[in-house]
Amino acid sequence: MSTDENTHFKQDAPLVSVIVPVFNRLPFLEQLFKTINAQTYSNIEVIIVDDGSTDGSNEWLISNQERLNWPTTIITQANAGHYDARNNGLNISTGKYIAFQDSDDEWPDYHIKRMVTYLEDNSDIDWLFGELKRIDHNTGVTIEESNLVRKDGSLHPFIKLNSELRDNGVNKLTSSHIGVVAIAHRVPGSTQSALIRSSLFSSMRFDPSFRTAYDQFFAVKCVLKGFQFGFVREIHQIYHVHNTNISLVNGGDADKRLKSSMTHIKGYRTLLPFCNEQESEEVRKKLAFQYAWVKAVAEMEKGNYGEAFRSNLKAISYDWKNLQYWKTMLLTPLKRVLKRV
Repeated sequence: MSTDENTHFKQDAPLVSVIVPVFNRLPFLEQLFKTINAQTYSNIEVIIVDDGSTDGSNEWLISNQERLNWPTTIITQANAGHYDARNNGLNISTGKYIAFQDSDDEWPDYHIKRMVTYLEDNSDIDWLFGELKRIDHNTGVTIEESNLVRKDGSLHPFIKLNSELRDNGVNKLTSSHIGVVAIAHRVPGSTQSALIRSSLFSSMRFDPSFRTAYDQFFAVKCVLKGFQFGFVREIHQIYHVHNTNISLVNGGDADKRLKSSMTHIKGYRTLLPFCNEQESEEVRKKLAFQYAWVKAVAEMEKGNYGEAFRSNLKAISYDWKNLQYWKTMLLTPLKRVLKRV
C-alpha cells in the first residue's frame, strides 16, 4: 500500500456511515473495534445497534464506546433481528455512503477509503462491491481466497456479465440480462464487502421479517429495481467462519434444511412483483427447485410424506415442463409404502 493510501482523507470528504448490528457477540467485539479503527479513511460515523444481547455485549459496547476513533452512537433495542437492527441504524445515519459490517468479520484497512474514491469517480454506480475472502476464525487458515472465483477456477456468472472497465479497475455492469443472472446465481457482492450510496435507501429497506439469508434477496431486488452495480477485483471483506455464524442455514439435518427452504421460498417470492416475464420465469424455476429438491426431500426424511407430495405438486405448479418433478412426485407415495414395509 502506498504512503498516500495510509494517510487520512481531508475532513470535508464525504461522510460514511458504518452500521453494525450486534447480537451476543461479546468474544468478537475487540476484533470489531480493531477493524473499524484500522480504517485509513477519516470521515466516518459509527452506528452500532445492539439487538437485545444477553451475554454482556451491550454493557461492553457502552463502556468501551470511547475507544473507537470516530463519532459513535450505540442503539439498544429489544431483540428483533439483524435486518431490523440495520434499518434502525439507517434511520439515524447521515452519511453520503453506507458501509455495513457484521460484528464477527473484518475489513482490510483500505476498504472504506478505496471504495469512497471509486464511487466519487463513478457517480452512476449505486452499489460497488469487492471480493470476499473466507478464513477459519480459530486458525486463520484461508478457506476460500475469493467468492468471485469458483472451485473450478471459473468466474462467478454475475462477474462475467457485460461490463465497462473504468479507471482504477472499477467495472460498471451494463448487461441487459443482469436481473435474470442475479436471480439464477445471486449477487456475489455481499453488503459487507460493498459501499452503497445512501440515496438507495430512500426507497429501500431490509425486510425485518427475515432473521437470516435476506442479504441475497435484498441485493437482487435492488438489481431488479434498476439500481446500478459495479465491482472491483480486490479483497474488501474477510469473512470469519465459525460455528455461530447466523447465516449457516443450509446443510445439516432435515430440520435445518427445511427451515432454509422456507426462508428461500419466502425470499424468492418477494422478488416476483419487480420482475419482467423472463425474470419471473427464473424465479419460478428457483421456487420449483426449493420445493422439489430441498423442502420435499427434508419432509420425506422427517417422515412427512404428505407434505413432501404437496411440495412436489408446488414444484410442478412453478415449473410444469420439468419431467423430474413429475417423476419425483409420483414416486413419493411409493417411497412411503416401501418405508412402511
